[in-house]
Amino acid sequence: MKFVTFAHLNQTIGANLHRLPEDMDLVVGVPRSGLMAAVLIALQKNLPVTDLEGLAEDRLKPAGTTRPRASWIESVSKARHVLIVDDSISTGEAMDRARAHVESLGLNARVTYLALFALPSNFFSVDLYFEIINHPRLFEWNYMHHWALAHACVDIDGVLCEDPGRRENDDGPRYLQFLEQAAPRLLPTKPVGTVVTSRLGKYRALTEDWLARHGVEYGELVMLEGVTARERRWGGGHARFKAEVYASTPHALFIESSYAQAVEICQLTERPVFSVEHSKLIEPEGIAPHLRTLARDWRITTRQVARKLLSRLQR
Repeated sequence: MKFVTFAHLNQTIGANLHRLPEDMDLVVGVPRSGLMAAVLIALQKNLPVTDLEGLAEDRLKPAGTTRPRASWIESVSKARHVLIVDDSISTGEAMDRARAHVESLGLNARVTYLALFALPSNFFSVDLYFEIINHPRLFEWNYMHHWALAHACVDIDGVLCEDPGRRENDDGPRYLQFLEQAAPRLLPTKPVGTVVTSRLGKYRALTEDWLARHGVEYGELVMLEGVTARERRWGGGHARFKAEVYASTPHALFIESSYAQAVEICQLTERPVFSVEHSKLIEPEGIAPHLRTLARDWRITTRQVARKLLSRLQR
């Protein structure tokens, strides 16, 4: 599965700006994700931007205090070359609807259609595309609302809900309150393949209740069994546990809160892991820089040394 991050999106736009028509004077985004791509392009090219409704109503988005270029148009009707942008093209239905809408307006302007990410089977459906990314694919800006989520493992704390603070993570009354009242963070609107958490198995009922109350659908919930809260804190085996679960599934992606754990899970499974903490996709073939980053992190090194000393004292 290919997972496209915001960083990848921005890099792709930057690397392909030279391919855009030099005479375009208006950028139009196809709701919703196309608006994001259109704004990024318009900002870098210093061009006015609007959406499909604005195109029909002769309404541009406010430009703020940015100094406009000399050829800045004051209204849609003044446009001579319009760029219609969507983030991706899959079935082609969204772009077809956008094309029909634009053609119905009878604009006195040239129109170019752009999809940032296309498929090998439909890149010819637009005038321009920036990159071919085949299915299955997930985008960081909508991965919690995509059918491919059924082929992923998803962490709970730090992903679906907030992480417990130090005072809450006491395995006592404050922790029970957290499990019941944790604030939602990113809630999926599509079923998740496997929910994986280092929460202890004795909290299964509270966890299942929270997931049900927030409408989270999933195939399986896997929790850490057979250890105490103290052993979990000092054992440092969160990533190893999650990696074992991930490796036992056919899933193609793990969505993890912690960057350090994401790197370790990827290293152990040789499968891609997305870290919500740093908005980074860690892939097996590109893991070396991440390992070097973690090796320089004194906080991780200190924890590892403390665990080794404790382990020796307990023998």
